[in-house]
Amino acid sequence: MPHPLVRRLAASCGAAALATGLLTVPATVASATDTTRDLGVSITSFTADLAAGGGRMFVSAADRIMVADMDGNDTGDVITGLPGVARLALNADATRLYASLPGSNEVAEIDTASNTVIRRLDLSAHPCPSTLALSGDWLWVGHGCGGEEGGENGGAVGLNLTAATPEPVTLGRVHARPPALAAARDTLVVGETGTDHADLLVYDVGGGAPVLRGEIDGRTGNLARLNEIALTSDGSTLISAADAPGTFTKYDTTTLAATGAYGDEGDGHPAAVAISADGRFVAAGRQGGTDFTLYNGETGAVVHSADQPDAELVPGGVVFSEPEVFALLRNPAGRLLLWRLHGVTLPASELTLTAPARASFGAPVPLKGRLTYAGGRPLTRQSLAVTRRLADGTSEPLDSVTTGKDGTFAFTDTPPDVGAVTYTVLWDGDGRARWSSTSATTTVRRNSTLTLDGPESGTVGEPLELTGVLTAGDGPSGPGATIIVQRTVSDGDSSESVTLEPVSTNADGSYTFTDTPGTAGDYTYQAKWTGHDTAGAARDFHYVTVTPGTG
Repeated sequence: MPHPLVRRLAASCGAAALATGLLTVPATVASATDTTRDLGVSITSFTADLAAGGGRMFVSAADRIMVADMDGNDTGDVITGLPGVARLALNADATRLYASLPGSNEVAEIDTASNTVIRRLDLSAHPCPSTLALSGDWLWVGHGCGGEEGGENGGAVGLNLTAATPEPVTLGRVHARPPALAAARDTLVVGETGTDHADLLVYDVGGGAPVLRGEIDGRTGNLARLNEIALTSDGSTLISAADAPGTFTKYDTTTLAATGAYGDEGDGHPAAVAISADGRFVAAGRQGGTDFTLYNGETGAVVHSADQPDAELVPGGVVFSEPEVFALLRNPAGRLLLWRLHGVTLPASELTLTAPARASFGAPVPLKGRLTYAGGRPLTRQSLAVTRRLADGTSEPLDSVTTGKDGTFAFTDTPPDVGAVTYTVLWDGDGRARWSSTSATTTVRRNSTLTLDGPESGTVGEPLELTGVLTAGDGPSGPGATIIVQRTVSDGDSSESVTLEPVSTNADGSYTFTDTPGTAGDYTYQAKWTGHDTAGAARDFHYVTVTPGTG
């Protein structure tokens, strides 16, 4: 995870159960391709969050924040004394980290140079602070204890961080749960969560005190069960992720009108959304459907999509760190996983690889391919990593190859075993194009031999007995191998071919069959075995001259 601009990856509210070894579990995949890293946290119901910047990573877990390097390795630094730490927000220059503490009704301000809490902002009058959004010198906090005793006590407040003791500025609307928040420039949006009609409140905050600009009615817009909202960096466009209407709806924050949508209604529940800093891309995550889709921000066209069949996206858990996008997942065992979608905002590249369908054991397998930009322009002098996987599942890297002037490459390999052998070629990508990978499979088989013997002459009406032996690969075929027999008769002017009944081999690979000629002529018998995964096909011929009978 080498990029410094990840803002946060948030999980849903609850209590965290922490396993040992946080951030010390190695990546399950280690390459330039997409990677999935086990964060070392086992969770039943939970709140967890991630923020990164300044070359370090911060992960909230239960009552502490663990500090790691940008590869996810534990640095040994731990920020403790943070009861029920929930969401994190890192300022633009990564000098201050803010953490919501619903357990003590505070927000902690942390100096990231020393990893110490330098002040605690009291929110006892606004219990259960949870969601956070930073905009300039203002920190916006969504609070609310949900279904706890006391009923609807949620809402949103603003804290002016330049004040020694910020006085919370209340936005006014009462919420049952901590609202979703998004802030950019002079715009703040507060979205109702946990309801079947999620209203979106749009505020002007340029003058300090928030002024309600207007309200997007959730009932009219069929907006229900809101999970997350995101704003473009200029605050002009809002995008929602909610169970209904099933798409990621786009709004104009000036007119408050819906102006479009991303995705299809039938592909799971929208659970997370993020917008790139320049607005060119929208990253969207779903539960119960395609986990991740990257859209063109202007046209809505799908740029890239990917799925994790063995894990589920955490609501709110998608963020940009261009050219990467990061997503937070949870597997069936409750482990939190960080999914790095490598270079997805870069233009695509295209990589091809071809291999023969079959190859003989001990002989070199020739492979070739080409690397180009999406439009077909060749990528020259690029190093490609090559991996070989054998039929038993073992893999090993081979020598890398380099593309030529036209983007083509070629190499040979002699596999050490038989069966299906898969070659994978990977290009890491660069600042101009996204990584790409492709595979090709060849079936390596040992050479087989098949013999066919019998009399060289015969008489019409008299049976002919023919015999042979099949050696499949490096030994007898064993019983039950099927030998296909074809007979061709030629009388000098014409010929006729027929397929006889198939023959099965004995335990030692031998086989026998008889045929009774019906006419005189030159007889050609062909015995053929089609082979299997580890032994190649084989055939043999036998010729018999058949003469008329004396009677």
